[in-house]
Order: sequence, then structure tokens, then C-alpha cells
Amino acid sequence: MNNQHYNLRVLREGLISTIQDNGFTKLQHIGITTGGAIDDFSYKLGNIILSNKLNTPSIEFAKLGPKLLVEQGSLNIAITGRVNFLLKLNGDYIKGTTNRSYFLNKDDEIDVQSTENSNYGYIAIKNGILTSSFEGSYSTLIPSQIGGNNGKKISINQLIKGISSFNYLNNKISKINYETDKFVRVTKGPQMHFFKIKDIKKFFNEEFEISTNINRIGIRLSNNIVKPLKSHNIDSEGIIKGSVQIPGDGNPIILASDHPTIGGYPKIATVIMTDFVKLIQMPPRTKFFFKEITIQEAERLLVDYQETLNNIRKLLIKA
Repeated sequence: MNNQHYNLRVLREGLISTIQDNGFTKLQHIGITTGGAIDDFSYKLGNIILSNKLNTPSIEFAKLGPKLLVEQGSLNIAITGRVNFLLKLNGDYIKGTTNRSYFLNKDDEIDVQSTENSNYGYIAIKNGILTSSFEGSYSTLIPSQIGGNNGKKISINQLIKGISSFNYLNNKISKINYETDKFVRVTKGPQMHFFKIKDIKKFFNEEFEISTNINRIGIRLSNNIVKPLKSHNIDSEGIIKGSVQIPGDGNPIILASDHPTIGGYPKIATVIMTDFVKLIQMPPRTKFFFKEITIQEAERLLVDYQETLNNIRKLLIKA
């Protein structure tokens, strides 16, 4: 019976490592945010490589990743994102390659050393992870202490468990093109009219910089102060991932996956979901511009993104 399951011992937890899937839906009215994988593309890519369902829970890590030892069973994994990592396979260390599958047995190790010019990466596992859930989601929501891993980040010496793989997968995707342009597309925010025309032009014509204050709750920007004509405090209302809030100091905050469900700052714009992936992976000190598009354009881009995910299986080849 034990051989039917894998056990991964956490030798190093990494900076912030959590279990994530697509997140929570229809719960914001009771104060629970959407959560979920912060880089939707890299997360789903790992599951595609392993022929998992797209919503299979994976390990998300930030900057410095975890080091894991296979104590029991066997498993196929795929690591996605721009990531440097080593694998110990049959006693030998090799430099790993992202976007391909690896088969691990007892005493093998995964050592995720760092992300490269990015912030987040993923360890996808064939058959996923056996862990706690809330309202059908295995996403770890640390602020609410619910979901995967009992709402806590992965900690040193804990065991991560799942159903073993017995068939060796040999899949890879030969090339992934990451967008490198410095434009983040947005639609009009619900309080854009709170700002003078000259300040709106400044918002779009001058560079912003990603600060060092970036996490799963939000991304604070600097280098281009924009203040509303009206008060920076408004009646609290529902907010969403991608909302660009302007607090009193004029340095925008872009809400990320674990954002609060209500907020009282004016929102000048909303980052479209297809560009949020690019934005969240920009390292601190990256400079970029906002670019306004229509809601219709944003919807078309989202359809194109879904088609890209649907077609990416055609790029799978044998490693």
C-alpha cells in the first residue's frame, strides 16, 4: 500500500513555497479572495506537460525554491517558469531543464536554486498532491489560513504526499516565448474620472518602476507619482486582481492573487489578465509603461490566451 504513494521530505522550504491551483470562485462576498496560482500560464504549462487536468495542485515558489527528497514511491515532475534547478537522479546531480518531465525514485532530490530574471516558478507533479482543501480548491490562502497545506506555506521537514507514478513520462515543450516588452495593457478603472487629464496622461506617458515591495497580495510601483483630484479615500467597494489603486502617497498598488476583497482607494486602471502574468514576473527595479486598451480588445486577448493553452499540447514532443 505504501508503494502506491510518494512522500517528499522538505529539506529546504524556500522563500515562500505554497500549494496552488486555480483558486477560489464565488466566495468574495464572504471576504475570501480568489487566490490561486499567481502565474496562470506557468502553472498550467506544468500540468499540460504531465497530462494532468489543468487545475491539478502544484508547488509554487518565489525566488529561492524548495529542496525536496523522495523518501518513498516514484513520481513524474515538471518545473516551469524561468528557473535554475538541480536534480539528484540515481546518485548523480544534473542541471535541470524547465518545461520537460523527469522521473524520480526513492532517494532522488529536487533542488530549486533560484528564479532567473523573474519572481515565481512551479513544480508540477503527475497526479498532483494529496492535501487539504476548502470549497473545492487546494490553493493555499495564507491570509485566511485555508486551503492547501491547511492554509500555511510549506515548512522544513514536512512531508508532501501524493499518488505515485509508475510510468515514465518523457515529454517536453521545445520552446516557450516569454514576452519581454515593457508595456502592460490596462482598461479604464472605475475611478479614472477622479484624476485630471494631465495626470492621466502622466500615468500612461511616464515610466513606472517595480518596487521591492512585491508579494502575492500586491505590487507597489514607484518612480511616477499620480494623485487624484478628489480624495484618495473613497467608500470601500469590491476590488479584483489587477486593480491599480492609488493610495495617498500617489505610488500605485496593483492587486495580486491574495488581494483583499474590498478597498477604499480610487482605481485608475485595471491590468488585463493576459498581461498580469508578464507583470507579476517582472523583477524589482524593472521599468515599464501602461498602455490603455478597450474592454473588447481585452476580451479578445483573453480568448486568444485560452486558445494558446488549448493548442500548446500540440507542441509536446518526446524528450
